[in-house]
Amino acid sequence: MSALPVAYPFATDLVLHGQEQGFIAFVRRALQAPILSAEEELHLATQLHEGSERQAREAAHALVHAYLRLVIKTARDYLHYRVSLPDLVQEGTVGLMMAIRKFDPRRGNRLAAYAVWWIRASIHEFILRSWRMVRIATTQIKRQLFFKLRQSKLSAARLNRDEAEELAQRFGTDAETILEVDGRMISPDESLNQSLTEEGDEWLEQIPDQRPNPERALIFSEQSRQQSAMIRDGLQQLTPREQSIVAARFLSEEPPTLDALAQKFSISRERVRQVEKRALEKLRSIFTAAV
Repeated sequence: MSALPVAYPFATDLVLHGQEQGFIAFVRRALQAPILSAEEELHLATQLHEGSERQAREAAHALVHAYLRLVIKTARDYLHYRVSLPDLVQEGTVGLMMAIRKFDPRRGNRLAAYAVWWIRASIHEFILRSWRMVRIATTQIKRQLFFKLRQSKLSAARLNRDEAEELAQRFGTDAETILEVDGRMISPDESLNQSLTEEGDEWLEQIPDQRPNPERALIFSEQSRQQSAMIRDGLQQLTPREQSIVAARFLSEEPPTLDALAQKFSISRERVRQVEKRALEKLRSIFTAAV
């Protein structure tokens, strides 16, 4: 199958969504696009995946334009999320493109029934990203609950325990999850730069700085340098085999087993353990003397 072309002639229309007249003209042209029959849709989908590059580009253009009215219709269902219609249409169009890319006409389904799920998924992702600075839904269940609660709640007030229990039974989850998502939906974002007192003190100033001060950072850096030098000097006083075993066992991200080292050095497992023990005793004496 050929890849769906990236560039489309209508792309410049979407760029104009910030201008009201440009978006109105875009919607008008989308609604005037001809409705495809099942045979026309099958032919275009086949051209998209099996035709030449030019045929695929023209087929993609025709399919997208034919189903932009579906994007607009679906996007209008999400206006109550306080997101602009042009933004919703733009994100829904991204979902439509993905649907056309993955649509297989040989399965016998119409593109509209398949694409609507991709359109909604793309719009859902956009709403969840733009709803708040802090993410509301961090799991798949909470993402689904976000939209279900928006549709099911009768008021903007916070849910009580009884209401949460009732919704939990309906949605197949627990009341704690319902209350958590509901609380995130209702609670506004708070800026750490907002004033805390009349003098202008900010919340951010009340958060302790956990970073080490420059003096401690310098001390830690010097201690690390000294320790590295001590270990390097200590290893140089070991035999080559002792150095290899100690480095492998204690300085590797994935230390090998005694059996693996025994095979490497052609000695017994017990001999490897003895060499390791003797090397550590030497290092301990060297480090004690240095201190």
